[in-house]
Amino acid sequence: MPRVREGRVELEVPELEQFRAGTGDYVPSRARVFYNPHMELSRDIGVAVAQVMVEELGELRVCDPLAGVGVRGLRYAAEVDGVVSVLVNDKSEEAHGFIQRNVEINRLAMRVEVERRDANALMFERRGQFSWVELDPFGSPAPFLDAACAALSGKGVLALTATDTAPLCGAHPRACVRRYGARPLRTEYCHELGVRILVGYAQRVAGKHGLALEPVLVHATRHYFRVYLKGTRRKAAADEVVRSQGYVSHCFACGRRRAVRGLVPVLERRCECGAELAHAGPLWLGRLVDRELAVRVAEEIVRREFRRGKEEIKLLRKLVEEADGPPTFFTVNEVAKRIGRTPPSPRRVVERLRREGFFAARTHFSGEGFRTDAPWERVVAACGGEGEL
Repeated sequence: MPRVREGRVELEVPELEQFRAGTGDYVPSRARVFYNPHMELSRDIGVAVAQVMVEELGELRVCDPLAGVGVRGLRYAAEVDGVVSVLVNDKSEEAHGFIQRNVEINRLAMRVEVERRDANALMFERRGQFSWVELDPFGSPAPFLDAACAALSGKGVLALTATDTAPLCGAHPRACVRRYGARPLRTEYCHELGVRILVGYAQRVAGKHGLALEPVLVHATRHYFRVYLKGTRRKAAADEVVRSQGYVSHCFACGRRRAVRGLVPVLERRCECGAELAHAGPLWLGRLVDRELAVRVAEEIVRREFRRGKEEIKLLRKLVEEADGPPTFFTVNEVAKRIGRTPPSPRRVVERLRREGFFAARTHFSGEGFRTDAPWERVVAACGGEGEL
């Protein structure tokens, strides 16, 4: 079997070319045991987030119940000072063999426990034992969230990866409703709505366990969403989290949008322009990124000199910039199309809005996107419409 090196670990992996698509991406359905080299950026950031969270939570006990070749769990064990134990599990016999060999290769047997169990059964059995639960499935994390919330200790981190972005972003709305109990919308900011739906669903599941989950870092990269949720097992905090859920109402005629808090709010039927509004939710309307934590994660990445560090730092800088902004963003292309103008530079639009005293920042969700608390009329003006600055 071929070997690869990632971070501080060396891994035996399947023959990668056997499950590469014509686009160059790796397709999990083609592999009996999956390892995706394109996810190295996500795993690097995960290591950095875990190291930063050690400062807040103390020693970490990690559960990686859907491990594949074991790369995430083994990297936490090998690279994060303060990780005292890692449970690495996969119910596949072949994956279990890869994990055991990779533990031996990296001499991690003293800190890593290897299991071959059903992921949900394992997490329910180990209720409350882990301060870091890692859910990195093929597709949706939804079927594993209940057990993951049970496995999390009184204070900890739930780290989620979702690759079912098509339902979450509105391409398959009925699948999103079935899976996450929320309606998506196919807007220019649909990836943000998808992340907020994922976060909101995780929070509602956690509430059954008296667990409050608040996002501290999220990113949408390539074909996946990645979310880090800090958990506190306190019913009052869980109630407060639910109060920060609600809906986003969008007008496809003019582009206006508004956020309305509450799980059962009264939603306006029509926009100011007279057109009917569409609604996405329920979803999380609060902060997606803890700005201070994102800065510390960026510093950790710089210190470690990951081989994809430049790309990772660029992403973290955008997350820091947009962290304090409101829900949803605009794109210069969409606004310009509505007003019949050539799209301006997003950087120039941000500068114009900041000069007027509004919050404005680029967003990592879109190269043409900008986040602002300016009203629609000022957004139009900043993009070259009537009342141009």
